[in-house]
Amino acid sequence: MSKLLEQSTNFQVVAKFLGVILKDGYRVKYLRVAIAAQEYWIKLPKELSHKFDRNLSVGSWLEIYGTQTLERKKGILKMEASSFMTVNEPNDLLKPMVNEQKAIAKPKNQTACILICQKSDCWQRGGKEVYQRLEEQLSDRGLSDLVQIQKTGCQKQCKQAPNLVVMPNKARHSNVRPSQVDGLLNRYFGNTIV
Repeated sequence: MSKLLEQSTNFQVVAKFLGVILKDGYRVKYLRVAIAAQEYWIKLPKELSHKFDRNLSVGSWLEIYGTQTLERKKGILKMEASSFMTVNEPNDLLKPMVNEQKAIAKPKNQTACILICQKSDCWQRGGKEVYQRLEEQLSDRGLSDLVQIQKTGCQKQCKQAPNLVVMPNKARHSNVRPSQVDGLLNRYFGNTIV
């Protein structure tokens, strides 16, 4: 798979334990955890699943280290633990999901791209605000070097303005509002800060 479409990073997170997903009825395959009110499934390799304490109670806090892979084409974030331990309840419940991230594979001279129409219908119906919000969010997430924004000519959807296309998977979006930018970036590029 292209390095542009898949990027792996290390992560460290403090999360609330919600339960487990079993394989074959007995082996723990995934930890179900809540991070900032959102549920994630973190895969456990076999060596960790055999050591899992089945007496761990729901609501306990775990500190988990591992590797996460973002499949940009599918918009899927896969997380696999390398170690975890129980910890006391953190003081700051909104602790950022990723405390340490270091890119393992950064593509050379390749960037994902968001094409946004700059023609009058799109621009006057909120395209300019969407463009500004995209720039702000990409900068805040540290994705400015990985994701380009390009203004284009008419995308032939004038009645559904403003319009944009997310490359390389050519996903078209119409009637885009600035408030939807966060969700679009989460969908295609994950919700982590690089």
